[in-house]
Amino acid sequence: MLPLAALALPQLAAEIPVRYVVPGADALTVPLTIALLEAGVISDAMLRTPRNALLIDVFGEDERQLSARALSHWWTRLIRKHPCKFFRWNLQVQQLEDTNYDAATTAWFCFSRIDGDIPRFTLGTGVEKLERLREGFGQTVLAVLRDATMLLPESFNPWFALDWADNSYWLDSVDDVGLLETRRELGGYETVQQLLESEHVITRAMFYAELPEWACLPKRVLSRPDIEAAGTTDFARRVIALCDQLHALVSRPGFVLHPADKGTGRCGQYPVDGCMVLIWKQHDVLSQTIDDYLEHLGNAGEYTDFIDTNPVPMTAEGIREFITITEQALEVAVLTEQLILLLGEKF
Repeated sequence: MLPLAALALPQLAAEIPVRYVVPGADALTVPLTIALLEAGVISDAMLRTPRNALLIDVFGEDERQLSARALSHWWTRLIRKHPCKFFRWNLQVQQLEDTNYDAATTAWFCFSRIDGDIPRFTLGTGVEKLERLREGFGQTVLAVLRDATMLLPESFNPWFALDWADNSYWLDSVDDVGLLETRRELGGYETVQQLLESEHVITRAMFYAELPEWACLPKRVLSRPDIEAAGTTDFARRVIALCDQLHALVSRPGFVLHPADKGTGRCGQYPVDGCMVLIWKQHDVLSQTIDDYLEHLGNAGEYTDFIDTNPVPMTAEGIREFITITEQALEVAVLTEQLILLLGEKF
């Protein structure tokens, strides 16, 4: 019998990798298929040859087909278990270039919206109805909705619009006085009046003319007893029940989904699409702000069509973690959609 040392690879120079990687499709499909197999996504039944199968069927399926079939089966079963009316997405697995992740060990599980118009909702009517029952009621519920959207793929909403306005319209100025003075200097105008006559400047006063300031940065301002006391109508009680379900979900043992797990930021690209648009009322300043963002992004030419990009290590542990957070995200999506449909009006 040969000594074990005789079977060892020769020691190569330190700068030469000790692993052998075949470039091309196999660099993704082979390790991905192995990880799916070890994670249990590829079941024994998928590997079993049907009785009386043709030889072309027995030998014709490669790793790519096997992994695609397994992922399709898992994803179809998952969305049937957690169905949404409007938040409906496709799953794609691929390698993305120019990221900070190792392409040899990472697969990108990316979501795109199923074809059709992006779901759009106005929130003002429903939130103001709650505010009329008790000041702070609508804001508190909106804060719950805001936190829920942070656990979902990219969306365009009041808090997104505020961030864009702060950086693009207001140039991080403290107030409108400082903004106008900065814009005057940048434009080379002698007076602020000349600036306003020559350029369209969206000030904070204009931005918040038709919506409360807290709509873009809502906070939980009412206590639980205050909320219960304010729930004097069927509409209010249904809203409270959905907020309670969301709280119970994210507080459940084993809930690990975090805002950092969602969105397109990890691939280094800004989104040109989203899973929803939330504004205050039709044709408001939030709509204009979101349109300005999309126009800017289109002109820049650097964006992604995906609404969510997830770098997943091609290991059994990495696959299982992705499965867990994805199922939890879909659970959040179901309740979030119900809350939006109760609060908002689709248009």
